[in-house]
Amino acid sequence: MKIKDFERIDVRTGEIGKGNLFIGPEGQQVDLGNVNVLWTGVDTVRQLYEGKLKPQILADIAHAYESGYDANVTIRGVTFRLQSGRRGGFKYLLQNREYGLTILLQNFYAEGDALGTHVKIECSPQWLYERGSDQISDELAEWGMYFLTAIKPVGIALHLACDFQGWEPPREFAEHFVTRARTVTVHNGLSDLRFDGAIGSTINGRGETYTFGKANSLQVCLYNKSKEIDVSDKRAFMESIWECASNEQCFPDTCYDPEKPVWRLEIRFHHRIVNEVSQGTANMAPIYTFAHAVKHLTGLWRYAMERNRYEAKREWVHPIWTKLRDDISFGHPAPDLLYKRAKKEPGCGNEKNVSLAFGNLLSIYARNRFNTRQAWDCLKKSGLWEDLCNYYRRRDIKENELYQLVEDGLVKRRLLSKVAA
Repeated sequence: MKIKDFERIDVRTGEIGKGNLFIGPEGQQVDLGNVNVLWTGVDTVRQLYEGKLKPQILADIAHAYESGYDANVTIRGVTFRLQSGRRGGFKYLLQNREYGLTILLQNFYAEGDALGTHVKIECSPQWLYERGSDQISDELAEWGMYFLTAIKPVGIALHLACDFQGWEPPREFAEHFVTRARTVTVHNGLSDLRFDGAIGSTINGRGETYTFGKANSLQVCLYNKSKEIDVSDKRAFMESIWECASNEQCFPDTCYDPEKPVWRLEIRFHHRIVNEVSQGTANMAPIYTFAHAVKHLTGLWRYAMERNRYEAKREWVHPIWTKLRDDISFGHPAPDLLYKRAKKEPGCGNEKNVSLAFGNLLSIYARNRFNTRQAWDCLKKSGLWEDLCNYYRRRDIKENELYQLVEDGLVKRRLLSKVAA
């Protein structure tokens, strides 16, 4: 199937392939001259480090944690609230939202004195915005080295974002969105609609958030950022950025209109997807840090936009998608590479059996009301464990993520299947 774009014309110069006037296959015209891009950048970075935890630092944190609920610790001059990191697959969570970092410490499924993926650092949008790309990588490495010896970066998750005004998704947006993702969520401010195993959705009224794909894969999200910044209390920060946007018509004044909604298109790459793309793309070095990723951000954006698209009609990309795909740059032009994900290795030949056995065991554990820890311990003794770990290791899914799959699987079976009866 050949995917086609509307013909594009710059009405001022007559140049073909540029501009805001799009001509469709039947002569229809779409003018996107009123669409203004207000900001393009990296919204979130999650950096994973492997290494050995420094015993004294780990002992100090453990002591502070055991001293009382929601203790505080000061590290490198920054005070963090110390909490359980179990939901994220780690033992401790250190958070300072004002500073802009959340640090997950000690892999929950490995001993503290063993080599493992013991540090995960999540950066806030403002922390990223205030730093250059080299500074981001250097500071994250400094934080990692504070906790670890024999440190090694092993993965990075990226959320790429574009904020714009002048176009809003129509009611049938999700129905005309083409994606390989089997999970679609539409939120209209009143209720959430979630579809697993189905592509497309129908909703009464205009959606405010559309999410395609899962968080542990490649996820595309389009949402009303004007409303979200009030929920997250980021209006002052985001408006200070949007007010810097200008164009040829209004320069030097801003093109941001506070009376109109701002929509955000956000593409979220799980670290597994970033690794698969770097492994599957010829002549591409591994991407384990932000410094590795920065020259590929535009290429990754276009890779995702080509594989997830909004269509005007079958096989014809909608002009807004063409514009956001081709006009957006993240500081570096896209390298001349054919981005593709590494194909999954065939493995030992019994992957289907392993997957079926895993699902059946989870159903049995859910029926018998096992909690996640009980199910986890039983899996280790089931005779399936080694094959199961190999199955997910080939997909670059680590043990803490496998634990989350077990937990999610139990919850899903209890709430949605007959085991709850």
